[in-house]
Amino acid sequence: MFPHPCGDQFERAVAAGADPRTVIPDEYVVVRGGTKPLPPPGTVFSTSVGPTLEAAGCGVQHGQLRATTAGAIRAAGGVVEWVPQPSPRGTMNNQHAHVTEPGPTVFSELAPNPVPRRQRIDQGV
Repeated sequence: MFPHPCGDQFERAVAAGADPRTVIPDEYVVVRGGTKPLPPPGTVFSTSVGPTLEAAGCGVQHGQLRATTAGAIRAAGGVVEWVPQPSPRGTMNNQHAHVTEPGPTVFSELAPNPVPRRQRIDQGV
């Protein structure tokens, strides 16, 4: 499942002049992988994005994630910015985004990643 084609779409749009802070549509799902608590308000942290939970989930290695939408983050005064970045194993992730939340989180509680390990970035390792 990784990579989802949305990452290449973001890359083309930004190359054509789109703003990395608005190129991710409000209805897109944003996920934070792993079991660690979310960073405090005002802290920039890494996420993966996609048009569905499965598309976003394939961009994280973790078996657990928290989810929301880009629109919910922005409605709360936060920022979602497309920032492609290599994974810890060096795989370029064009679904990567930085998120900053100004107050209480709009992310869900922890849930299982619906994407099988082998279909995630770096096959989930």
